[in-house]
Amino acid sequence: MRQTKGSKIRADGWTAGRQLRFLGALADTRSVSKAADAAGMSRESAYRLRGRREGVLFAALWDEALAARPDEVHTAALPDGPILRLLGSRFSAQTRRF
Repeated sequence: MRQTKGSKIRADGWTAGRQLRFLGALADTRSVSKAADAAGMSRESAYRLRGRREGVLFAALWDEALAARPDEVHTAALPDGPILRLLGSRFSAQTRRF
């Protein structure tokens, strides 16, 4: 996979699992700092991922997580099947060895 200048693929970066933890915590707490802590990542790196082209799905789900009204009780977990497949396909494509 071709990388853009300055981009690196990190095994310890924003994995699909970390993105899902972040999004779930964001929906529950409505706090980017708390959600980043829950994912084991920094608040700043979350915003960087959100702003990158490969973070477009993450950004859309971030907006969805915050779209719930504050007085609305969030009881359903984010559906991990389709989301995990979409997020995971990006990471598996980048980690394939040829």
